[in-house]
Amino acid sequence: MPLIDDDGDLFGVVNVVDALVALVLLAVLVAGVALVVNGSGSANVSADLDEPETRYATVELGDQPDYVVEHLSEGDTALARGWDSEGAAANVTVTDVSVIPPTGDQTNASADVTVRVVLEGVAPEDDGERTAFLVDGTPLTLGSELRLDLGTYATSGTVTALDSDEDALAPEETTTDAEVELRNVTPAVADGLEEGMSETVRGETVATLQSVESEPATVVLESDGGNIYEREHPRNMDVTLTVELATTETETGTSFRGRQLAIGTPIVLDFDTVTVDGEITALK
Repeated sequence: MPLIDDDGDLFGVVNVVDALVALVLLAVLVAGVALVVNGSGSANVSADLDEPETRYATVELGDQPDYVVEHLSEGDTALARGWDSEGAAANVTVTDVSVIPPTGDQTNASADVTVRVVLEGVAPEDDGERTAFLVDGTPLTLGSELRLDLGTYATSGTVTALDSDEDALAPEETTTDAEVELRNVTPAVADGLEEGMSETVRGETVATLQSVESEPATVVLESDGGNIYEREHPRNMDVTLTVELATTETETGTSFRGRQLAIGTPIVLDFDTVTVDGEITALK
């Protein structure tokens, strides 16, 4: 049998023209696949691997010097870097600043600072899923150290919460009435407390004094014969305060200045002209 017969059919089965067209189409298809895999198409695949992502994080900065506390505020923008990274940084916006001042017996201590921030990074694709979140090329996870460069100063802290949903990290702000007992205070302190006094932190009211009740403090005396007597102190007073506190509700309970409230919890209140150290005896 001839290779091409009188009708132009290859082996008497397929028309030569049809066979050539099929070969050309097959060659074009193979070339197209090769271009996508090894050619310029690879740039598009690579670009899709580093999708820009936004995360919301809580960062505990811990004890900070006064100059950091004074400058740090909502709306600040910063560059966030992984602890050992020197590359290009991600953009960060501070959305909330929580400052816990030192308590009465920590006059030389620094304030404890926690911030919530919006982080811009990338989420590389892994087996079709985007599970990691990279900041400046470094994976950011719970417990990661994060350095914030704010231009005129820098600070660092630990990531304690990380979520793609902003509302998931926002605490529920509430108010709580608390009775605070001050025992055996001097007349100057007792007389210096007035209804309506307030404590402010960074311009926000965190505690308002609603009422003040005083009575003579008691002292326990022992006679020469070993008898025990309770007597009124000649000068000092026991004072009961009713205070409205700006609190937040968390999974663990009600917190004031980042610390959980409970009956028996010690509390320090700074009313500007007078600072008192008492104990919570009731929560309403």
